[in-house]
Amino acid sequence: MIDRDIIDTDKKTPVENLGQLVKSTCIGFTVAMVAFLALGTCFADDAARQGIYYCWSILAACVAVPALQLVFFTPAVIRRMAYPARLALFGACLYAALCALAFIFAWVPVNNPGAWVTLTVVYLAILAVLTLVFTAKLSRETRELNDRLAEYRKSRETE
Repeated sequence: MIDRDIIDTDKKTPVENLGQLVKSTCIGFTVAMVAFLALGTCFADDAARQGIYYCWSILAACVAVPALQLVFFTPAVIRRMAYPARLALFGACLYAALCALAFIFAWVPVNNPGAWVTLTVVYLAILAVLTLVFTAKLSRETRELNDRLAEYRKSRETE
């Protein structure tokens, strides 16, 4: 018999259901890919191994980014470090991690300085665009909160 207290019987909106579906799909895909990569690493022939190692390196990069976000965007760090400093340190650490992965898994030829320059320029361009987007979003949200706070203080003074 099923205990009804355990089952979530709250009605959810279609958007919440869609969000749960997307999360479940992402989790299932990640688990399946890790299992298939592990099996491929064990049983694949030498021709397929390079592609499998490339996929492992992409997984490592996908794990490194949230780990760095966890470090640089937690409340403890937010209180102690200004936003531009956190972005700069996050970018430098992510660049170091990506360069290490690129070197270990041969994303970029080691003896081709032009390829490393291209990697650096593309990384910096992407980082600059994302920094501008998130800085603009933060500024807009800060401005809206300050406006609401000013309205609240004004309404408190008139009472």
